[in-house]
Amino acid sequence: MIAVAVTGIGVVSAFGVGTDGFWQGLLSGRCPLVAGANGVPVGAVEGLDLRAFVRTPAGRRIDHLSLLALAAARLALDDAAIAQDGLVAARTGLVLGSFLGNLRETPAFMDRVFERGAGNPLVFPNMVMNAPLSYVSIELGIGGPTVMTSEAEVSGEAAIAMGARVVADGAVDVCLAGASDELAGVLMPVLERSGGLTRATVRPLDRAGDGRGLGEGAAVLVLEPRERAWARGARVYAEIVPHAGFTVASPIHAYPRDPAAIARGLRSIVEGAGVIVSAASGSPELDALEAAALAAAVGTRVPITAPRGALGDFGSVGALAVAAAVLTLHHGQVPPTAGCRHPARESLDVVVDVPRSVRPRVAVVSGLARGGLCRPVRLEREGR
Repeated sequence: MIAVAVTGIGVVSAFGVGTDGFWQGLLSGRCPLVAGANGVPVGAVEGLDLRAFVRTPAGRRIDHLSLLALAAARLALDDAAIAQDGLVAARTGLVLGSFLGNLRETPAFMDRVFERGAGNPLVFPNMVMNAPLSYVSIELGIGGPTVMTSEAEVSGEAAIAMGARVVADGAVDVCLAGASDELAGVLMPVLERSGGLTRATVRPLDRAGDGRGLGEGAAVLVLEPRERAWARGARVYAEIVPHAGFTVASPIHAYPRDPAAIARGLRSIVEGAGVIVSAASGSPELDALEAAALAAAVGTRVPITAPRGALGDFGSVGALAVAAAVLTLHHGQVPPTAGCRHPARESLDVVVDVPRSVRPRVAVVSGLARGGLCRPVRLEREGR
């Protein structure tokens, strides 16, 4: 199997547009979420300039969700020092994930359907789930394998794992893999009725954690065969080990009940891990489940960080968690968990307050969702 290198990272998040702001924001331990509707902490992406990322006439009608993905993809290519005209279309792949797709334009589109009997045909293309995939592939001229995936809260991890598999199988020379999701007014009342949101500080893995905040954003990685990356003199942030993940028994719309089952699935993936990037969001149910699973799977005290305290919780935030894990390996620093002051489980080594200097060989993103979906991502330091 071909070794897969991560050579570029593009991120747009509540910390702004760009990977540097994202990384420095995480290291600072601060939380950029602000009180939104009814006091729920939310983190929107500010500073997206359509003209900075769109090049084709088709892109003039791009929706916000797709623009998030396109911005992250262009930033990732720039970071990898790959010019768009240097991509071989048929040997370039794209795998993107999104949990809910376009939400901002849906209410107005459906209002017109009910009022006039037909929606706006110019807006309809933005309604379909694979709109981000289409816009990004058109804008970047990608002609190889393209896949859009949706796997609930682990859509980001699933997309990156699938992209790594495409490279490992030799189907492409370059694959852009990542995910995006957006905040929308129509989403808030639904989530409030389903419960689980906080109106205070988001506190992942903390004794005082009482619910999630919300966010939006996108992250895209450039993945290449390791030997190809070496041959062109590329900076290799880390290597990604393709893994399909696993499932455990669970109620359909709830988290699993058995942390031991999750621990069994994780055990081989976290072997040798020097840092864990947690899926903890401040939700007492999820945080307790994952903490118990990690305590059983890891067996020793390993530094743990949970970026959802700073980024908010959304379906594709796992892609940003993978980006954080890659940067942790590359820079040798574990960001503190924003909002966590008093870890709920003493057996876990949750990094709080300030970054911790480490030189781990392996970082693992835990990847846990409702319905028993587990899509962990294992990253390793460059193998030379």
